[in-house]
Amino acid sequence: MLIGLSVLSFSYRCGLIGRGTPRAVSHPLDVEDIVTLATRAGLQSIEFPLSLLPDLSPDRLHALRERLNLCGLTPVADSEIANVDLLRTHIPAATMVGARVLRVLISPVLEGYRRPFTDNWPAYLADVTERLRAVIELAAEHNIVLAVENHQDATSADLAAICAAIDSPYIGVCFDAVNTLVVGETPYAAVERLGPLIRNVHLADYETYPTTQGWRLVRCALGEGDLDIRRLLGQIEKHAPDVACQIELVSHSARHVRILDDDWWQGYPPCDVREVLPVLRLFAQTMRLRDDDWRTPWERGASEEQISLYEDQQYAASIAYLRTIGILPKL
Repeated sequence: MLIGLSVLSFSYRCGLIGRGTPRAVSHPLDVEDIVTLATRAGLQSIEFPLSLLPDLSPDRLHALRERLNLCGLTPVADSEIANVDLLRTHIPAATMVGARVLRVLISPVLEGYRRPFTDNWPAYLADVTERLRAVIELAAEHNIVLAVENHQDATSADLAAICAAIDSPYIGVCFDAVNTLVVGETPYAAVERLGPLIRNVHLADYETYPTTQGWRLVRCALGEGDLDIRRLLGQIEKHAPDVACQIELVSHSARHVRILDDDWWQGYPPCDVREVLPVLRLFAQTMRLRDDDWRTPWERGASEEQISLYEDQQYAASIAYLRTIGILPKL
């Protein structure tokens, strides 16, 4: 199995959170630093936002491609919310850096809470589909797949519908295991539904903390949380064996899934309660209490040193876990 590292595992140390505030990291890591971390761990892939590069000049992109080739790393590039003009820039840039997959987002929605963003989600999805359709020939010309992510907004049905509407080998899915939970699905059911459409995987784990409105999902190292990593990897190996699985430990802010709140459901079509029971059962298995301190070091206002150490320790523990279960070779 191809295991990689997403830059977003180090979102604090790379300067992606706290930017422009007194809490910003003093000396941000760049993509070259993440390449070093991935290489030292013996990983085979790396995922990074194109926006993290100082510029997208051909010289810079070709130099990075050479470095990645020397390190044996397969790149996956990240764009932003689907935008025709931006994708017309990012598609050739991703190709120049050696990527064959370009991750694309659908919306700015977080925590599955669609209602404040739009009162007509199907119409919005149709608009996003047309934006992607407008650049699919360019993607084909550059032999790159646009992988649409379930970024705390889209269900597996939404992603499957986008892919079916465009009907091209150059459209697929970037599957984030934890984000399925945020829209009321289990990752195990979502993998079964999306199967061969998956072109990239974000691998994370989480701890659940109950609230009066639902549950908070808090980042943790792989193997230390509530996700059945072994089961998930087995499914990915069955349905999408050749895709890269990126370690992405991302958010320093807990995600509050208000799935017990009537207002949260206003952004979704009616459904049979039995469709939601699997994820409710997963959440209900947590032994944590409502009064337990769920805050990450970032949310507690910890120092730069403490937050950086938090990221480093979770990454190291994740690598050790993947070695223990035989996904990565033991040293």
